[in-house]
Amino acid sequence: MSDWIAYYEDNKQSALKRIKNMGLSPGYRKELNCWVNKYLDPFSVARVISIERRETSDPYSRIRIEAEKDLEFTLLNATRSDRISSDVIFFESNLLLLFNLMLKHIRTA
Repeated sequence: MSDWIAYYEDNKQSALKRIKNMGLSPGYRKELNCWVNKYLDPFSVARVISIERRETSDPYSRIRIEAEKDLEFTLLNATRSDRISSDVIFFESNLLLLFNLMLKHIRTA
């Protein structure tokens, strides 16, 4: 396994552990876990890009927009306390940052 894949796999596992240890509502926790497993998994993202290349000229933009929208939709399962927590807002920002860094790396690899 190349070093960058191991690095992003570690990021994914760290995010999943953080979600498990945060005081989140069950529904929101489940949705965040699904998002992380879909968008912070380098194999999953690379596979989606490979499929999207057949259908669109810019698969990277398409998956980036999809990831952002899906993360916004996770909030539909969040309680009020989930939504007003600054830790949660900061964590979601970090999730998007990790995703965008991985996407950039896949694009240049």
